[in-house]
Amino acid sequence: MSSMPYSQRPEWADVTPVRPSEPERIVAIQYLPEHAEALGYFRAVLLSGELSERVLALTADMIRFNQADYTAWRIRWLCVQKLGSAALQAELDFTHAVMLENAKNYQLWNHRRLCALQIGQSCADREDAFTREAINFDEKNYHAWAHRQAIVKMTGRWEAELAFAAELIQRDVRNNTAWNQRMFVLKHMQRPEGDDAAWLRRELAYVVEAIQRAPRNEAPWRYLTGLFATLEPWASQPHALSFVPEVYTVCTEAILDCPSCGPAYDVLSQYYEGLAALGSARGAATLESQAPGSRDGLPATVGGILQACEVAQAALDEAAVSDPMRTPYWYHRQRGLAHIVAAATEMLT
Repeated sequence: MSSMPYSQRPEWADVTPVRPSEPERIVAIQYLPEHAEALGYFRAVLLSGELSERVLALTADMIRFNQADYTAWRIRWLCVQKLGSAALQAELDFTHAVMLENAKNYQLWNHRRLCALQIGQSCADREDAFTREAINFDEKNYHAWAHRQAIVKMTGRWEAELAFAAELIQRDVRNNTAWNQRMFVLKHMQRPEGDDAAWLRRELAYVVEAIQRAPRNEAPWRYLTGLFATLEPWASQPHALSFVPEVYTVCTEAILDCPSCGPAYDVLSQYYEGLAALGSARGAATLESQAPGSRDGLPATVGGILQACEVAQAALDEAAVSDPMRTPYWYHRQRGLAHIVAAATEMLT
């Protein structure tokens, strides 16, 4: 970058800078003199529509003055597209330098993604190193994780991304962003052919190991419920979590090890809430049935619903003790249980 004023640069001699038609009188932006001059030339090229190497260099100055200048970033991308592959490769160095100064700049990551996706598969290793550098500095850098998601969707390197997420979880089991990345990978990658139940048991074993390291850590518990809410075939099954007894085991073992484990009580209540809802559906179907003797089992069904609600209620009581900050939420859940109890009781009338 040259320190020479634009007005003295031979390559810009043919351009007349454009000034604002009227000076800003209220809350005027206090530009540095160098920024104000560059902005005049930038306005000129915006009006002319020029896309060239000198405009590319001008956008570098504009970004140096204000790294959040989305118009400068946009014009820079249009210049790169026009100049071709050589400019694309140089952009990787440019964006790396900006990242070292401001790793959470929205425009930077959007521009880097456009470049990487344009280059294609050949940039996979470089993007891996680029995002690792940003994540090692700040493991919760959303932009870096989102960039990794875009790159892995392009390259299909799902196994490597799964290993990277596991590496970060091993480093910090509370890194909810790494847990989210693991879920993202499992949602998109091809699952090995075989028994879904066996695969789920292996994933639950992974979760259990993480819970044992930090029982009150919300991340693996949210991941556990997310398995059933996000991944098929469970996501399309109402209350799928309640069909898996291992979930009950995970919760009760965690509570034995850590009696004040609020997340365990939360998931345990969800497990029994699901059982109650499934029982309610069976009870409703029984009431609608016209077959002889179809209602003989209704008292037992209602009894199961009430028992499940009672256990869920108790779990929510314990959750309120363990996590009093969320007391209004626990009460909201308990009100939902009260509605299920009322509907179940009415089935016998």
